[in-house]
Amino acid sequence: MPDFFFLSNAQPYPLLWAQHDPWLVALSVAMAVLASVLALQMAGLARRADTRFMRQMARGSGAMALGGGIWSMHFIGMLAFTVCGRGRFDPWMTALSMLPSVAASWVALGLLMRREISRAALVVGGVLVGAGIGAMHYIGMEASQWAPFMRFDPWGFAASVLVAVLLAIVALWVRFGLERVVRWRARWLNLAAGVVMGLAIAGMHYTGMAALRFIEVPNELELLAAAEGTPMALAVAAVALVIGVLVIAINAGLRYRQMFLQMRQSESRLRAIADTAVDGMVMIDAQGRVQSFNAAAERILGWRPEDVVGQNVSMLMPEPDRSRHDTYLQRYLQGQGGGVVGANSREVLALRPDGNTVPIRIAVGRVPLDGEPVFVGFISDLTQRRAMEQELKASEQRLRSLIGNIPGVTFRCRYDADWTMLFISDAVTALTGWLPQDFLQGRVNFTQLTLPEEVDRLWNEVSAAIEEHRPYHVEFGLRDREGRLRWVSESGRPVVGDDGQVQWIDGVIMDMTAFKERNAEFESTVRAINRALAVVEFDMQGRVLHANDNFLSLMGYGLQEIVGQHHGMFCEPAYVQTEAYAQFWQQLRSGQLDGGEYQRLGKDGRRIWIQATYNPIFDAQGQPFKVVKFATDLTQRRAMEQELRTAKERAEQAAAARSTFLANMSHEIRTPMNAIIGFTEALLDTPMDAQQRRHLGTVQHAARSMLRLLNDILDTAKLEKGAVELEIADFSLQEVCDQILASLRIHAGKKGLALQCVTDDRVPPYLRGDALRLQQVLLNLLGNALKFTERGHVLLRLDYHDGTLVMEVEDTGIGIAAQHLERIFDPFAQADASTTRQFGGTGLGTTISRQLVELMGGSISVRSTLGVGTTFTVCVPLPVGQALAAVANVSQAVQLPPLRILVVDDVPANIELLQIHLDRGRHQVTVARDGENAVSAYEAGRFDVVLMDLQMPVMDGLEATRRIRAFEQAQRRKPVPVIALSASVLEQDRRNARAAGMDGFASKPLEPARLFREIARVLHLQPDTSSSDWSSLQTLSRGPDMPPAPQAAVPAVDWERGTRLWGQRALLRDAVARLLVDHAATPATLQAMVAQPDMDAARALAHRLRGAAGNLALGPLQTLAQRIEEAAHSLDLTALPPLVAALPAALQAVQQALAHEAEAAAAPAPGVGQHAPLTADQRQQAVAAAQALQQALVQSELAQPPLDVLVQLLPADATERLQEAIDRFDFDQAVVHLQQLRKHWLDEPLENPA
Repeated sequence: MPDFFFLSNAQPYPLLWAQHDPWLVALSVAMAVLASVLALQMAGLARRADTRFMRQMARGSGAMALGGGIWSMHFIGMLAFTVCGRGRFDPWMTALSMLPSVAASWVALGLLMRREISRAALVVGGVLVGAGIGAMHYIGMEASQWAPFMRFDPWGFAASVLVAVLLAIVALWVRFGLERVVRWRARWLNLAAGVVMGLAIAGMHYTGMAALRFIEVPNELELLAAAEGTPMALAVAAVALVIGVLVIAINAGLRYRQMFLQMRQSESRLRAIADTAVDGMVMIDAQGRVQSFNAAAERILGWRPEDVVGQNVSMLMPEPDRSRHDTYLQRYLQGQGGGVVGANSREVLALRPDGNTVPIRIAVGRVPLDGEPVFVGFISDLTQRRAMEQELKASEQRLRSLIGNIPGVTFRCRYDADWTMLFISDAVTALTGWLPQDFLQGRVNFTQLTLPEEVDRLWNEVSAAIEEHRPYHVEFGLRDREGRLRWVSESGRPVVGDDGQVQWIDGVIMDMTAFKERNAEFESTVRAINRALAVVEFDMQGRVLHANDNFLSLMGYGLQEIVGQHHGMFCEPAYVQTEAYAQFWQQLRSGQLDGGEYQRLGKDGRRIWIQATYNPIFDAQGQPFKVVKFATDLTQRRAMEQELRTAKERAEQAAAARSTFLANMSHEIRTPMNAIIGFTEALLDTPMDAQQRRHLGTVQHAARSMLRLLNDILDTAKLEKGAVELEIADFSLQEVCDQILASLRIHAGKKGLALQCVTDDRVPPYLRGDALRLQQVLLNLLGNALKFTERGHVLLRLDYHDGTLVMEVEDTGIGIAAQHLERIFDPFAQADASTTRQFGGTGLGTTISRQLVELMGGSISVRSTLGVGTTFTVCVPLPVGQALAAVANVSQAVQLPPLRILVVDDVPANIELLQIHLDRGRHQVTVARDGENAVSAYEAGRFDVVLMDLQMPVMDGLEATRRIRAFEQAQRRKPVPVIALSASVLEQDRRNARAAGMDGFASKPLEPARLFREIARVLHLQPDTSSSDWSSLQTLSRGPDMPPAPQAAVPAVDWERGTRLWGQRALLRDAVARLLVDHAATPATLQAMVAQPDMDAARALAHRLRGAAGNLALGPLQTLAQRIEEAAHSLDLTALPPLVAALPAALQAVQQALAHEAEAAAAPAPGVGQHAPLTADQRQQAVAAAQALQQALVQSELAQPPLDVLVQLLPADATERLQEAIDRFDFDQAVVHLQQLRKHWLDEPLENPA
């Protein structure tokens, strides 16, 4: 075999290279290079193919291209050699020679298709390709006609194979290994590697040709005789062309498929990116129509793709962007603006389907395509970002608020000598007066503000802590911008970086100035307490911990004697063993305060009273850990209190004795006063001469004066004791004032004083309070005003505001000196002693008034000018009352029907007096001398009312009443009213009477009118509503034996009552005439007010008319005015017109009554004429009597005989005022009247001076 194939030591063919066609050689090399490039290109495609089929197709086409290229290059090279080109080629051997190159290429490309190509793969691939080239070459040489003559040099053979292998390895490395070193494109790598591989193929062929040896060289004839190689060339060309076209077609198909797959993959990738992108993507055309709308855009904007695609994108925009959108696109396409497309992103608002807007960031890009461009908008939802921005702002605000609310100055500074600030809170301004910017910009630092003597200490302490990387706390003083000293506390810690170096210091500065001041104050307080109080400390077991000097001095111990000893050493041994003492300490251990007055034991058993508090002191956990006791010595105070208690007991005993004395004296004095007044009134109703009547009048006036004095004294005693109770009821203030003024008008008229009442419109007609006590106050004040006023007027003003009745009593009297105003309300006090001598009185009136006013919750004050007058102001809180509940207090006597009356009293004089008054009313009287007889008489008879004395022997009135009530219940009788008769003025007696079952109360001395009114009240008798007085009464339930009293017509003017009110009938007539003039237009005015309607004005006008009519005893007119006032107050427009229409007739009736009275007054009365002149003897007697009477009056004595002489000799009207002054015991005023009488009757001619 070797001899058949190899030939050693043979000479090469001398014409070998000369017989090679260079063009064909070049063609063969080009064919090898082209085939190699195609093969490597297919190998690259095979590596990138994504399917097995594609990889195998690329591998096969590459193996075919490389194998075909090797085969084509070999036979083209063979054809280029003249010897081979002149011979034939075996077709089957020729075709067979292609298989080694294709197979080797297949295997080599299989190794190179791997994702990662190792060096071994490159070497193996190169060896296989080189072996394939060699195998194909030498097999193809055997297909030549001259093959039997061809042998090969062994070394040339080896060199050819080695060249093929090496160059093939280099070519594969260039393609697949060089890409790791240089960043060439694949085409350049394929071209470079193809060139190397082509050279490998060509190099192996021509190296193999160089190794060719002929054992017999063909001659010229044989070559010429051999067939030309044209068919072979054509075949080679055809095969190469087919293989090339096939490879190129496969390569193109693979490339197209790869591009198609890449396009689909890219499209899928883009679609996946678009569908899964967080940002919305909207594609529109040049007309603004939406082409695509991804899921993110749907999620952000809320529109579905089917609702948006094909629509103008402006539907996603709110105004005004919607209207301007098309203009934007047109201007951009015309090249007039690019602010929207291609520019930076913008933040805008997009419109959602529900009409709401959503903040978005949009960036628009242009996609360059053939024809009209396409625009892509990328949308980012800014809702969360906006929310995060808001939350960030809120967090920043919270952080700032937190820093601002930190009780101190927070800071961050560098660790340097100036403590350079990196951050400092706004609170530094309040602390130092400097702004944070001043510290941050270095205009001021804390070293400059710190007290100079503190700087070194602070630096050393803070530096030591920072060097050890631990927190620090320092306190120091600094001066603020105003130079004020501030004490601060600074706490901080160093912040250390990874390199162990201090980066900065974080800390807080607290203003401790107030704390320092409080601490100083506390320490001063503690020192003050230690100086002022005895202080001792105990632990929770009661052992002494410490005591101050005051405590040691108080108890008499030394500190060492008591420290560690139990609290029980200061207490009575018996008390220490009690449960109360154990509970005392248990309470302190639970943290409860204890305090009071205690008796404790000092040294040597000395007893000491102390005022002490035991104060548990709590630790930081709120648990008591010790008790501090503060004590004050009360020993002296206790002794004083004991003395005061003894004195109080004596005073209470004296007060009780005084109350008993007052009660007994009231009863003992009032009992004879009852007889004196009663029998005096009884005698005054009998016939007697003038002198007797005057004497009895004096007795009656003196008795009543004494009774008033007694009442004042008792009232003062009751008020001081608090025994007076108010009786609250509704009342008419106008009626109360009318009664008071009526009772005082006679006195005012006699002195020539104007007594008036001015009522403001704001005063309600009815109030709720104690009318009796209010009347008592006004009587005292008006009485004093009349007493101390000689000329001018006395005025009562009434006003009401804010629920308070304001009453002012103004006079033009003597006035009160400023130094005496303070004690004007003191008991038994007057301006001075001369006042008492001149005007009389006890000085109790103002005292009682003040006490009553204060009892009613009000106040009383006085202002006065000496010689000008005085004004008393009373303010009493009184609510508005009800008209239906108001009851008028009347002073007129009532007429009772004949009654069966049981009179019970142990004093014969009282019984006789009651019988006299009751017999006049034709009453049937049964008498009982004590309570026991009263019960027996009641059980034996039938009575309408019982008059029961309270204090009687055998059985008192209270017990008797209780037995009577028990008898009534047992017999099931209807209760009979029982009226208590008592000289007592104590409220307790009234309560006792009510508790015993009594229905009424009448005070002694008895006044018939008041007694009869009380009887009428308890019998439920009522005044006739058609009359303005109480002269006729009717019962609510009248029996057949008690017929109603006849009613009489009421005159327009009650002249008798009016004269009693005004004192003189002439004054009354003048007042009535003035009323008619003043109120002539009142009917017309009222009619106009009702027509408007103006009910408030109508009520006020009717109220004024009513008051004036009441003061003048114009009963029918007063009643009519009252009805008009009530109708106006209740807004009764139905009742008002007829009432107002009746007013002119009422006024006309008053006018007629006044005319009749004037005619009667003008006619001379029979027997009345000018007083006869005194004779000389009569005048002498009168002068002597006047002198004697004056001497007696100056000495405050009463000389009755001289007075009787003057009364007999002079006219009655001349001595009337003198007698009234003497009856009042007003001796100073009597002297004044006596002097006037002497001047007019005795010192002048003896004719009547009138």
